Amino acid sequence: MLTHSLARLLSTAALSLLSAALAAGTPANTPISNTASLTYLDALNVQRTQPSNVSVVTVRQVYVVSVDPSAPENAIPAGRQFAAAPGTTTRLPYVVVNGGNGNDTFTLATVKSGTDGFDVTTRLLPDTNCDGVGDGPAIDGVPQVLAADATLCVVIEATVPAGTPAGAAARVSLTATSQGSPAVTDTENYAQVTAAATGTLSLSKAASPATPVAPGGTLTYTVSGTVQNAPAGAVTGVVTVDGTARTGVLIRDVLPAVTFGAVTAASASSGAPTPLYSTDGGVTWSAAAPASGVNAVGLLVEGTGAFLPVGSALTLSFTATIPTGLAAGTTIRNSAVSTLDGNGDGDGADPGETSTTPETISTVAAVTSVAVGPADFPQGGASGSYTLLGASITRAGDTQTLTTPVTAGTDATFRQTLQNTGNAPTSVTLDVTAAPAGWSCTVASISASDTLGTLTNPVTLAAGQTLDFAVRCAVPAGAAGTANAALTVSATPQGGSADTTTDTVAQVVAAGAPVLGNGDLDPTTPPDQTSVTVSTPPGTPASFPLELRNGGVSPESYDLTSSVSTQFFIDTNCDGTPDGAAITTTPSVPAGSTVCLVAQVTVPAGAAAGTSPATFTATSTADPTRVSSVTDAVQVNAVASGTIAPDGAQSTVAGGRVTYAHTLTNTSNGAVTYTVAPYTSAQGFTYTYATDPNGPFSATLTGTLAAGASTPVYVRVDVPAGVTGTPSEAATLTVTLSAQDAPQPTATAQVTDTTSVQTVQANLVKSVLRCPDVACAAPAAIPGDLVSPDDILRYTLLAQNTGTSVLSGVTILDAVPANTTFLSVAAAPGVLFSVDGGATWTAAAPTSLPTGEFLAGLDSDANGRIDAADTLAPGGSFQVTFTVQVN
Repeated sequence: MLTHSLARLLSTAALSLLSAALAAGTPANTPISNTASLTYLDALNVQRTQPSNVSVVTVRQVYVVSVDPSAPENAIPAGRQFAAAPGTTTRLPYVVVNGGNGNDTFTLATVKSGTDGFDVTTRLLPDTNCDGVGDGPAIDGVPQVLAADATLCVVIEATVPAGTPAGAAARVSLTATSQGSPAVTDTENYAQVTAAATGTLSLSKAASPATPVAPGGTLTYTVSGTVQNAPAGAVTGVVTVDGTARTGVLIRDVLPAVTFGAVTAASASSGAPTPLYSTDGGVTWSAAAPASGVNAVGLLVEGTGAFLPVGSALTLSFTATIPTGLAAGTTIRNSAVSTLDGNGDGDGADPGETSTTPETISTVAAVTSVAVGPADFPQGGASGSYTLLGASITRAGDTQTLTTPVTAGTDATFRQTLQNTGNAPTSVTLDVTAAPAGWSCTVASISASDTLGTLTNPVTLAAGQTLDFAVRCAVPAGAAGTANAALTVSATPQGGSADTTTDTVAQVVAAGAPVLGNGDLDPTTPPDQTSVTVSTPPGTPASFPLELRNGGVSPESYDLTSSVSTQFFIDTNCDGTPDGAAITTTPSVPAGSTVCLVAQVTVPAGAAAGTSPATFTATSTADPTRVSSVTDAVQVNAVASGTIAPDGAQSTVAGGRVTYAHTLTNTSNGAVTYTVAPYTSAQGFTYTYATDPNGPFSATLTGTLAAGASTPVYVRVDVPAGVTGTPSEAATLTVTLSAQDAPQPTATAQVTDTTSVQTVQANLVKSVLRCPDVACAAPAAIPGDLVSPDDILRYTLLAQNTGTSVLSGVTILDAVPANTTFLSVAAAPGVLFSVDGGATWTAAAPTSLPTGEFLAGLDSDANGRIDAADTLAPGGSFQVTFTVQVN
């Protein structure tokens, strides 16, 4: 008799499948038609409307069949596994559904697996009330007619032949094939029928802790077993212990790459448990634990007959240690195997009488540790000496000392060695964490030939890997006389503790002072610090030849600065002319030598006439206290100049008007009078001017501007209504500026306004593709314009300005086609949507359409609404995609 739970399962499955099938509801040959429209304003604010092309697709006949429950032949779930004693029958219920959109005839067949233990005897019966019990005569080989969305409940009666061995399994499937389209079939619907169960041992294994364990850490393994299905018994001669064959149930575990500790638990709820040990991987066993070398452990539970009833529990626990030296991330895998007699024949060789646990997987944890020390001695214990960049360095323990005296203003350099002493790759930050005040110390790469380079910090080292690097300290000029200056070098691994080492500079000796002055084009004479004056017009640099002498005892470079905007140049041949690109720092100047420079002071255009000081300064890059300056003067001449900008380009239609906005700026160094001359149009356009956008406008314009002042200049162009075609005119307008101060020079400025007459034209192109899913990442063409129920269609609406005039307030109106369901609408940023006829607009695409239609418009001014201020330029376009699903 069908159980209540199975009946509920069948009822639920049938309703679920019926609900899914009803989704393919649109009748075959139904046309799905759609047209959109485009509305916009032309340049004279006249509204126009343009319909799109008509898009039509047709619903085809679809064939769908499904059989539930589904299960693959080699992965049958527990809910589809049945048991029956040999000679008895069990029922395998199924539901067949016509999920197509028309009547169809189906061929039903019972398929028996060719790879199972035996074959059951079957009959296929109708189940008219879907209660899991067959009703009426067998329907094997009888075609079944189902209307669209109809369901058919059937039952396979499966009989286990008498004499079938216990535990043998048979696999059976119900297949359904559409006669309307034979390629439509449902085949993977297997159920399993098992002959009477035998005793088995459900075996599991756990490793603790579950988190990664560091080398030297302890793992605890626990193997647990529970007798299931039927009582289990002893296997004769299941294992030989200390040379004697023993009878019982055996659990054995060959250890992975770990060091055995001790058995901590060995128990069984029935029988006599004995822990076993092996030093040869389980070839031979002993009941006494050897002093060392154990690489396999076991549990023997002795008894006679079926001495383990259902529910009996067996447990073996033992400890093991992770060997030192294992790399981080190493995985340690282990499983255990059990042997028992499940059917009373005493041999333990039948199916199900041997069980293997899933592998436990333990991971070796990372140990983070680094060491840094003198060259070649990362872990200390250093001795001896070496030479680096001409300097002698001695080593002792975890320290090293630069014994050659260092000149103030030069560098002190040490070679260091770093080592990753952990068991995993690690990222290490290198740094100088303590140095004398004013010393600038950095780390650098260093080659075997003592060449220094850029060090990418932090560095990454494999376990055990070493790295040589350099520590370089810039010793300030003020450090002269310092003795035994100590530096602390640190190496900090990510997630670990820092290691440090000490470097010492034994002695720092003194350096001298620079002199910056005006040059006489002879570097052998001393720089002259007497002030000089250079004259220049605005916008032209004032050029000063300079000389800089290094009075120190070692080569130095100098930062060059000025009290005014200045560019400095090297003058390699001391002829007063710059050589090469501008510099801010000199090349290295040898001790006692002089370098020629040129300082070009930037004089802005429009600078007021007069003389102003310019102080040039050279500061040692090694010691900011080593500085020299010279003060000269720049004299600016009077000039007249001005600008008007920007050029304009606008378009309108015949009878329209455009206004250009410009800014006229007096860039001279005094007040000017300006005049804008009249312009005569070759196209018949009218040009007028004003300083206010509201007028009054006139054919010419005159005014005055102070130095540096600006005024707006508006140019209004009127196009006659009778203009034909698309004429364009580039009008170059001239402004004359006359300086009011002597010697009253004049200058002109020009601006070009280009006015075009344009046409008004737009269109809306509509296309449709089929999507593989809701995401529609790869839409495809629709062969023959035929679609199926549940197909997802994506309409693309492309609005284009195909004329030469700007369009305003451009919107697309579209609606959900009949026999489809709205899914989504989308567009690029800048397109707004409305579902209330344009009363409100949102940047977010609507998720539903209350009236079945939507508006989409281009928000070119990003003010959150669509109006006449939103424009679409000639050749411009925007696109909206509209996705629906066929009902």
